[in-house]
Amino acid sequence: MVQSTMRFLPFSLSCLLAVACASEYRQLMPAEADADCASRIVPRHTNLAWYNASIDVAGHHISGLILIKHLPDSTWRVVFTNEAGLTFFDIGYSVDGKFRTHTIIKQLDRKAVISILRKDFELVIGIPFRNGGYSRFVAGDEVYYRVKQNNEIAYFITSKDCASLRRVESGSARKRLVSITMPSTGYPAPARIEVKHHTFNMHIGLTRIQKNDSAE
Repeated sequence: MVQSTMRFLPFSLSCLLAVACASEYRQLMPAEADADCASRIVPRHTNLAWYNASIDVAGHHISGLILIKHLPDSTWRVVFTNEAGLTFFDIGYSVDGKFRTHTIIKQLDRKAVISILRKDFELVIGIPFRNGGYSRFVAGDEVYYRVKQNNEIAYFITSKDCASLRRVESGSARKRLVSITMPSTGYPAPARIEVKHHTFNMHIGLTRIQKNDSAE
């Protein structure tokens, strides 16, 4: 019985490793390009929007207001403040996508945290998809448009009939790291944005609000 169990263990471990190492994108099948769909539904963001923000990370909760603004010089700013007016962070992206931290509180001023914020709001704004060059894949009733950026890959996922943008994702060639969904409405002015991390406990929820100075 012991020998039988010992013989079974290597097989079991190899199966577990195979499952753990299997690509989360293994179901994607290459498909012909569809430039018309890609140009119509590529993720982008409205020029100015305010959101009620709720951020949960590793058991800690932060809430306040987030302003996403496209400036006349074509740069982007993302500013997160609390109800009392304290700025948690103020980050920006240049025309060519370069990132800058303008202001950030001491508790968040860590390289890993800043990297996460940079990548999350890049996806929300749609920066990885600005230059086109998408590869197209099909999986079930969804179509994946993929673009490579440095060592990471970003996807925007549409319905098969190109009627709606379902979500945005980023990760490696094998593993999904972040998913962004818009349960209420799609771009360019989603009423609700959900940012979910798949490799650690972090969630960002944004609910759009109307302000008197929010006209575009």
